[in-house]
Amino acid sequence: MKVTTIGTAALRGLDILLRQIEEKVIAASVILMALILIANVVLRFFNRSFHPTEELSQFLIFFVTFVGTSYAARTGLHIRMSLLNDVLKGAPRKALAIFVSLTTALVLFYVAWLSWRYVQRVGLQNRVSPILQWPVYYVYLIMPLGFLLTGLQYTLTFIRNIISPGAWISYAVQHENELGLGAAACEKQAAGEDG
Repeated sequence: MKVTTIGTAALRGLDILLRQIEEKVIAASVILMALILIANVVLRFFNRSFHPTEELSQFLIFFVTFVGTSYAARTGLHIRMSLLNDVLKGAPRKALAIFVSLTTALVLFYVAWLSWRYVQRVGLQNRVSPILQWPVYYVYLIMPLGFLLTGLQYTLTFIRNIISPGAWISYAVQHENELGLGAAACEKQAAGEDG
């Protein structure tokens, strides 16, 4: 019993840590992108331009996209095919949730490894960005990191489905049909609000 409590606390701690990383990276990227784009618009009134604006914006969108996949998985807001899941009840739904979360985690870890190999190849080519002349592989490192974070989210979902009753679509969000909730209530549940 004590080991289960410690394990659950460790999983919850990992979930909180991942949430903080995701939210900070996404928020900082969006805010920085907005500031850069607004500054460039203002500069154009004075016939000036901040030349790296487009390149920096592309890099930041890359960050938001790959870290955002992990955030979407953690909050249960990712795209999912739910017809079969909605039709199934009880043990079959639970088995499907376990299978889907484990399979998705394994695929994401494999894609993280493939993207890591790609980043290594790009690094060996010494490619740099056109305007800032930054090594492109620094920016591309977010790909394996994003896939790794998302794989961790699905691993947490898999564990949650093993140790908790009902079907879970993420570590923090139980399947809405298990609770009789709609999508808005599930969003509140993912955010940690009462609902």
